[in-house]
Amino acid sequence: MAKHAIKTLPGENLVGEFFARFPELNVRQIAQGMGMNETLLQQYVNGKKRPSFERLLEIEDYVHKLGTELSQANIIPKE
Repeated sequence: MAKHAIKTLPGENLVGEFFARFPELNVRQIAQGMGMNETLLQQYVNGKKRPSFERLLEIEDYVHKLGTELSQANIIPKE
């Protein structure tokens, strides 16, 4: 088994499950923000392709970064 292999069942789609859990996330915009090919991310979401462990980490890291930015964003200006 590869150094960073993760144990998933055949047919398990971690990226698709993630985006299904958070439908307010736009796959195209996430891909663009990451500098990733939009079609490739959509293929991960649809289960047509399986990302490597490193790619899963990249997606997760970007989403966490976005979450941090959102948690610090303000609609009402602070004085």
